[in-house]
Amino acid sequence: MNNLFTKHAKENGHSGYFSHMWFALTIGCRLLVTSGFFVLHALLPFVPMPNSLSLEKTTQYLIVKNHGTL
Repeated sequence: MNNLFTKHAKENGHSGYFSHMWFALTIGCRLLVTSGFFVLHALLPFVPMPNSLSLEKTTQYLIVKNHGTL
């Protein structure tokens, strides 16, 4: 049973379940916030997108976060 929670994590460069969980949660939360701002901006185009959540910055963030697990 333990293998179900650790196999994928260890195959992807994490020390275990909690390391992988934290990685996935931080990515997911960042993308939720970014998505929320994009939806808000789509509906209300006069609301500016924060530069830190632009497509370019989000892409850079994801590359840096993923590089740490390779």
